Amino acid sequence: MAKRLSDIAKLIDSSSQNFIGYLQENIDDEIVEILKRLERDTSVLIFSGIIRNFFLGINEVRDIDIVLSKKIEITQYFENAKIRQNSFGGYKITLRNTNIDLWYLTDTWAFQFQKTLNFELEKYIAATSFFNFSSICFSLSEEKFYYTNHFTRFLRDKQLDVVFKPNSNYSLCIVNTLYYSNKFSFQISENLKSYLRILHKSDTHNYIETQIKHFGKIFYSEEDIDQFINS
Repeated sequence: MAKRLSDIAKLIDSSSQNFIGYLQENIDDEIVEILKRLERDTSVLIFSGIIRNFFLGINEVRDIDIVLSKKIEITQYFENAKIRQNSFGGYKITLRNTNIDLWYLTDTWAFQFQKTLNFELEKYIAATSFFNFSSICFSLSEEKFYYTNHFTRFLRDKQLDVVFKPNSNYSLCIVNTLYYSNKFSFQISENLKSYLRILHKSDTHNYIETQIKHFGKIFYSEEDIDQFINS
């Protein structure tokens, strides 16, 4: 990976077609066709871990996160899928052993927090992620990445940092920091460490319940997380 941020930005900008190929190679054909159908009816933005894995050279796609600009009849597109609505207004869809998190723009927590948008959808999604590795999205209709400098620095440094602090689930932010730093051997910035200490002390957390809801299993005990925060 290049060391100059300008060179990394050029790499991102030139990677659109490679990312489309990555999607076609690593997700089921039925899901590819559904994404194409969605794109014909509404703006589709892909974001989060699938883009991170692409740029890290990881050929593993178990989860896809998408935001739609307008509402659709979900069952018309995901006829053979298991669908449930989560507590934050989005949808959890399971199809072909792939988990799809689908959101409508106006139902995203960050949109509700902002109330109104003063900038484009693409820039909005990239700028309101908690982690720097999620500070990027891909527009299917434009075949283009939108990202912030936080993401280019992440690719250069492989270090976790916080971008947008307001969040609907601070407990998960803390758990995920530990999870991602362990899974990918990422370093954690001093800025994020300081913020996690504040979150840990200033709010009531149920880390066990948070892990069960998000992962379906428990990776870390309350003591593990407390030790992680205070180490």
